[in-house]
Formats: sequence, C-alpha cells, structure tokens
Amino acid sequence: MASILDKISKEQFDAVYNKYPANKWTKVAFRYFSTDTSPNDMSVINIIKYTLIGLFLIGLIGTILNFPRLLIGIATVTFTGILVLLGILMFGAFIMNNLRINKIRKELDITKEEYDILISAYY
Repeated sequence: MASILDKISKEQFDAVYNKYPANKWTKVAFRYFSTDTSPNDMSVINIIKYTLIGLFLIGLIGTILNFPRLLIGIATVTFTGILVLLGILMFGAFIMNNLRINKIRKELDITKEEYDILISAYY
C-alpha cells in the first residue's frame, strides 16, 4: 500500500489547507493559549494567570479570615466569569478548528491519522 505522502504532494495539501484558513477566533485562542505560545505573547497570559491567582487568593484568604462577604463574592464572581469566558473561547476554538480539519480531510479523502502524518511531514 502506498504511503499517504506518495498519494498527496505538499502542493496538493497546501492548496486544500489554504482553502480553509483558521478564523480569527481560533487564531487568537491558539496564539495565546497553546503550548507553543511565543515569548512576546506571554504578557497576556501572565496578566490573566496572575489575575486569576489573585482573585482565588482573595476568595480563599477572605473566607479563612472572615473578610466581608461582598469582597469575597466579588472576587468569586469575577474569578468564575473569567474562567467561563476562557472556557468558551477555548472550546469554541477547538470546535471550529476541528470543523476546519474535517473539511480539509473530506476534500482530500483522508483519515485523521493520515492528516496528522501530512501535517507532521509538511509543516
């Protein structure tokens, strides 16, 4: 059986791959929240990370030390809101990226494993 690399050239793969570019939402999510985030983009992640840690600590320490319930409530609601927004952003980007990959796979008539082989070989 011929290898997938023999059946689909880089030019053929690029033509279909570029036909279905990632949308802005997906680009933002993977730019800032992937394992390959560049050092230039780490400032955004650090702001979000330290904000979440700070809000969590306000809620935790506030509960332990009996801070006013309003302060604990504001910290908890803000913390939850940020986490929900991040979850929606990441889940939406994941779904949209999978839909994009499925379109590429369908047009090339390949399986997910073959798509992964092509991505690894050509990119």
